[in-house]
Amino acid sequence: MRSPYEPEYRQSLIRKAQPPKNLLGWFLEAFRSETPSESEGHGVFVGQPDRPGRETLWAKESKLADLGGGSALGSPNLLDDFRRFIEDGPFATEVAEYEGHKDPVGHYKFPLRAALATLGGRGKDSDQYPFMARTLYRTALRDGDWNGACASMGICEPVRSVYIEEALRRLWSKYSVEPPARTIRTSEAAHNAGYLVAGAVRPEDLSIKSTEAA
Repeated sequence: MRSPYEPEYRQSLIRKAQPPKNLLGWFLEAFRSETPSESEGHGVFVGQPDRPGRETLWAKESKLADLGGGSALGSPNLLDDFRRFIEDGPFATEVAEYEGHKDPVGHYKFPLRAALATLGGRGKDSDQYPFMARTLYRTALRDGDWNGACASMGICEPVRSVYIEEALRRLWSKYSVEPPARTIRTSEAAHNAGYLVAGAVRPEDLSIKSTEAA
């Protein structure tokens, strides 16, 4: 039996899958929202805790011997948002909090930067998609001047409009607020199942997709 709300639900999925009418406007708005407007605050920066892993934490009260990256006399006190912007990677995540409740799913700190990095991949700067990602980033730095950005990248004038439209469309297809679910191989899933039985791991802590061939 079909749900009476199924047609509306399907239409909502279609609307979400469709890109905005003004892709350039969406791109610039997302870029500006991720770019801090200020870099320094009051006081001096004496260091930050040295911790392994990708997490970046800043101490409010710590012994100088436990801190790194600063100086004994103090250095410019960069604001947390700006420090994260220049130090964290494109795929850094954080836990969102809504009305005092933490979202169990991690979100990208910089969704647009993650999309650009995904689009660019790991090829050489001159390869097709890294080149496309660089052109888009240069367009953002020029505040939407895609014609000038394309010209500076050596793209000939007759194809610039078509190229930037396709680049924006591909970037939209890569854009996501949440990282993809982690894929766990069948053997690893079986290993985790042992912990589930023992009660050491909750089912909601795992996102398991079997990669075993059919």
